[in-house]
Amino acid sequence: MSEEEVNQPVEEAPVEETPAEEPKAEEPAEEPKEEKKAAPACSGECPCDMLAKPFQESEFFGEMKNIFMWKDLMISLAVFCAVNVFFVLLIYYEFTVLGLLCWVAFFATIAGLIFDIMRVIAYFKEEQAESKLAGFNFEVPAKWIDGAFDFFKSLFKAFLGVCINAILVRDVLFSLCMLGGFLVLIYLAGHWGFCGMLYAGILFCFIWFRLYEDHKEGIDNLFAKIKDFIKKQFEQLKEKLNKPKAQ
Repeated sequence: MSEEEVNQPVEEAPVEETPAEEPKAEEPAEEPKEEKKAAPACSGECPCDMLAKPFQESEFFGEMKNIFMWKDLMISLAVFCAVNVFFVLLIYYEFTVLGLLCWVAFFATIAGLIFDIMRVIAYFKEEQAESKLAGFNFEVPAKWIDGAFDFFKSLFKAFLGVCINAILVRDVLFSLCMLGGFLVLIYLAGHWGFCGMLYAGILFCFIWFRLYEDHKEGIDNLFAKIKDFIKKQFEQLKEKLNKPKAQ
């Protein structure tokens, strides 16, 4: 090898640059799977939800609830007094609904004639007189009437649905409890009648909604204790029935 070749600088081989690893995109964390709620024992719509649905969906009942809650004291007091007078006449004085409505219309017409007495006198004198009642633009409250019929229709359908759940024994505990409920309803229907039960239901609404709003936590705890007590009684009954007999 010649001296020039020895002194010639050695060329370094180019170093291949390794491409920097790109940071891997973090995979989104798996969302925790929602635990599937156990199907209700009745294998259908819950009876409590069935009965609550007409009250929740009815616009008519929503407006009536404001009266039951005593939001406007004067309006609630006027409705409360009217309801009491109406049902006292129906129950204790044996008026019929149609007869009572006709009596109300009769006295209201007399009041209107007295209020507009000058027009009545002018009528017999064949003269013209302005009506004092012309400014009262009162119309039949069709919205309330239709809402009331729809509400009671939905409530009746919900009650039939609850009865079917009990009859078909979709939940054994519920069917057993409904035996007692049916006996109570039979007793009330026989002694109070439909008007009496309706009257009691309306009075209950005037007391219950305001009471529940003011004492919600205590009432919820009380119902929870009653529910637990009933369940424990049935559990003890099952244990006694399944207890092996001593030979």
